[in-house]
Amino acid sequence: MNLAEFAIRQRTFVTFFCVLCVVAGITSYFKLGKLEDPAFTVKSAVVVTLYPGASASEVEQQVTDKLETKLQEMGSLWKLRSLSRPGSSMIFVDLQEATNSKQLPQQWDLLRRKIADAKLSLPASAQISIVQDEFSEVYGMLFAVSGDGVEPNELRLYAKELQRRLKTVEGIKKIELHGVRNQVVNIDLPDERLAEYGLSSAQVLNQLASQNMTFDAGSFKAGFERIRVDQSSEFKSLDDISNLMIKSGVGPLGSGLIRLGDIADISMGYQTPALSMSRFNGLDAITLAVSPVDGINVVSLGDALNHVIGDYQQQLPIGVEINTIAFQPKEVEKSINNFVTNLIESVAIVVVILWLFMGYRSALIVGSSLLLTILLTLIYMKLTAIDLQRVSLGTFILALGMLVDNAIVVTDMIIAKMNKGTEKLKAAQETISETAIPLLGATVIAIMGASPVLFSQTDSAEFAVSVFWVMCSSLLLSWLVAMTVTPLMCWKWIKPKTSKGAQNDNEAKPSLYKKAVQLTVKHPLKGLSLLIPLLAITAFVVPQITVNFMPSSDRAMVFLDYWLPNGAQIEQTSTDMKKIEQWLLKQPEVKNISTYVGASAPRFSVTVEPEPFDSSYGQILINTRDFTSIAGLVERGDAWLKAEFPHAEPRFRPLKLATKDKYSIEGRFIGPDPQVLHQLSEQAQQVFATNPHTKYIRDDWRQQSKVIVPQLNQEQARRAGINRTDVALAIKRASEGVPLSQLRQGDELIPIKLRSHNADIDSLETLPVRSLLGMHSVPLGQVVDTFELKTEESMIWRRNRLPAITVQADVHGETASEVRKQLAKEIESIKLPPGYAFEWGGEYYDEHRSVVDTFMQLPKAVLIMVIILVALFNGFKQPVIIMTTVPLAATGASWFLLLTDKPFGFMALIGAIALSGMIIKNGIVLMDQIELERANGRPLEEAIKEATLNRTMAISMGALTTALGMIPLLSDQLFDQMAATIIGGLAAATVLSLFVMPALYRLFYRSESPADTKEFNNEYA
Repeated sequence: MNLAEFAIRQRTFVTFFCVLCVVAGITSYFKLGKLEDPAFTVKSAVVVTLYPGASASEVEQQVTDKLETKLQEMGSLWKLRSLSRPGSSMIFVDLQEATNSKQLPQQWDLLRRKIADAKLSLPASAQISIVQDEFSEVYGMLFAVSGDGVEPNELRLYAKELQRRLKTVEGIKKIELHGVRNQVVNIDLPDERLAEYGLSSAQVLNQLASQNMTFDAGSFKAGFERIRVDQSSEFKSLDDISNLMIKSGVGPLGSGLIRLGDIADISMGYQTPALSMSRFNGLDAITLAVSPVDGINVVSLGDALNHVIGDYQQQLPIGVEINTIAFQPKEVEKSINNFVTNLIESVAIVVVILWLFMGYRSALIVGSSLLLTILLTLIYMKLTAIDLQRVSLGTFILALGMLVDNAIVVTDMIIAKMNKGTEKLKAAQETISETAIPLLGATVIAIMGASPVLFSQTDSAEFAVSVFWVMCSSLLLSWLVAMTVTPLMCWKWIKPKTSKGAQNDNEAKPSLYKKAVQLTVKHPLKGLSLLIPLLAITAFVVPQITVNFMPSSDRAMVFLDYWLPNGAQIEQTSTDMKKIEQWLLKQPEVKNISTYVGASAPRFSVTVEPEPFDSSYGQILINTRDFTSIAGLVERGDAWLKAEFPHAEPRFRPLKLATKDKYSIEGRFIGPDPQVLHQLSEQAQQVFATNPHTKYIRDDWRQQSKVIVPQLNQEQARRAGINRTDVALAIKRASEGVPLSQLRQGDELIPIKLRSHNADIDSLETLPVRSLLGMHSVPLGQVVDTFELKTEESMIWRRNRLPAITVQADVHGETASEVRKQLAKEIESIKLPPGYAFEWGGEYYDEHRSVVDTFMQLPKAVLIMVIILVALFNGFKQPVIIMTTVPLAATGASWFLLLTDKPFGFMALIGAIALSGMIIKNGIVLMDQIELERANGRPLEEAIKEATLNRTMAISMGALTTALGMIPLLSDQLFDQMAATIIGGLAAATVLSLFVMPALYRLFYRSESPADTKEFNNEYA
């Protein structure tokens, strides 16, 4: 009993089970996780180590290099990137791409242990290392709490309350606040007052620190209870600090005690300079970055969040607003709705095509099989936690035409047998017996066309991996449906035509096509020779196709990055960006803007790598009215920014889909000497500037920054009783303030800082320097001979422990791949000193790795395909004939890419590989029929002709439905390359293979005599 016989005899059970699957499939659709883009694991962490007071060079040598040496012992390490800056080291640890998400916790634990081991070799003041293994955390939703004239601390309280309320929503994993202005208590302690009351700085510092502590005072028995004693001396308000009694030295007060508020000016302010700032539409704001848990339906989550925000907004005072910056649920809903619409359009196209060419009964059978297959695939996706997102939904459309192939072949063959007078049940049994194994082999081969995505380990492949899983599950399920449900529907609904009708049908077949097939089989060499000019023209067309590795996102959003020269004040950066905000808000394309000064926006997309904290850097996240308006805004913005801020480095940046490169083109010079690296960078930048398609040219080390170096006179300092620590504390008090203790207010710890009143860079000479233990002070100019103003490297980038400077540029009016080719010869001809190396980064780096890795995985897929082909036909000639037809797809694919103005990129490459599986599958259907006709005793030429004519309908219908079903994808930003490649390639390969395969078969078997054929038939039988 084969599958068809089982389904027909157990039709009540099969029908009942199908109804259950329909219900389960519809339920699965609504319960599946829904995302805009597929998530892929970012295998990166960052190690931040503070080394206060050290220069960038000292940080590099004494901290970064020692930590990197230890981290290189990690077996799963891929590369190290580090940034050494004055006072801090950042090391980016990138693991090998083969590392899966389940291994990450263990690897990050090993990373922490390596850092702990290396701490012993670091300087004493550089012992604080922070390992951020959630560096890749994606916050899909950004909200801004803003207000005109509202105090930053009030905004913080409103934001904290909103954070608390949003955290109660089920499905929220993490919420962070960005742009919070931290409060600080400033104590201005004039030196003359210290001298007046006989106080040393140490006395004040020690008494402040010891007073602000929490002590355990124990507890006492009281009857049957034990009562705790609360003896807390911590500061809880400014009055507590002002009322602190300081024990003085020898002074006019006999008691020796004095209130701190009597000798110091104590006030509450905000940290100066601020670490970062945040604004929304030009108003001060605090950004809430919200991260959902994995695998959740973010559309439903968005409704819950909007409800909470709406309720809280009504309770806020007038002027305080909660605005949305980035809202993943809305984007997901829009994306899924678009794809579902495309899917419905594709299904409709497929059904209409089948109806026109096969009749409404056949169309109904095949369409029902298709619908059931889709619903079964949704159940599989639910069970295996594959989310509904751009790639998985696009794959449905990609696989749509192939999903009907098996059902078309089965339906077509059953109808043919029934029209010849075969009884219904027997027709179904014979059809499944003859086609089950060949169609299964063909289906597995079609799946193997997408397998390089599964085998590959790159980020791009991980981004697209659901292409394989959805295609694999849907195609296998389509085979199962075709073997069971399709024969049952044919048995139930198909009525055999009379022999007269069948004869008329046979006579109605187009004679021109018949003649073409007959001529090809009779004169195979002449037929194949017609391919030569076609292949020659294709060879001419291929170089004309542009190359674009991965397109930008079609989201109506663009970044504006802004850099002032290194060392710029954050206040100046903020002032410049306010001017830019005013210009942007006047532009008709702009919907709203969110500004971040000193840092970048929270990571709301996995392809966005945040910038390190930098006072000279700012970023504006611009939401536009629609995606098409971005180009005009960028063009005008570039011209305006160049005119208004010639000293700065502004840059508009699109949102990437699956790559994390920050610039389209990057050239990296690696070597030991920073001066030589700068010279090489300047040469490369000059070359970049000569190309008309480059813009935003710079390097990542940027400019050197200024540094003041006081030249301390040791002899004068000793005479004055002053040491280096006293000088450093005096300057620290005058500039940023010296941290003393903390004020506790609720859940907030507010730093208490000792500052010098009215001190600035112009008063360095007269700045009083007080000995930490002494009662006297001297002007700084008395112990310092001179103040030297020097320049220093403030950003030292390294890769794998070697200094590396990266020259960067974006492109316009041309693809990055083409511009890099134009620049490559001159850049690569730059003479490198011994010990220096050059490598390409940017888009080419990701493109090269992904393409090379994909081609390295291709032999695995080809080997599996060949094994299946040899096993199916138990020979080598048939597989060779089938594989020979695969390159024919290049003729149609190249022409269609050129005609539709689509570039060739990574997704087009995946489409081309998947296309090979489709072509081989069609070849198996035709080859199997030829072998079947020969086994039934037909002569060689007659067998080839009859098989080709019999299988033309099934093959052409499968190809036509696949090609036409993908038309809606031509307008999709991600899948348009793949759709164009498959539509053009499949159309050309299908038409050509219907002539090439018969001709090749005739050539391969021309030596067989009738006796050989008879012997072959006897053996086959």
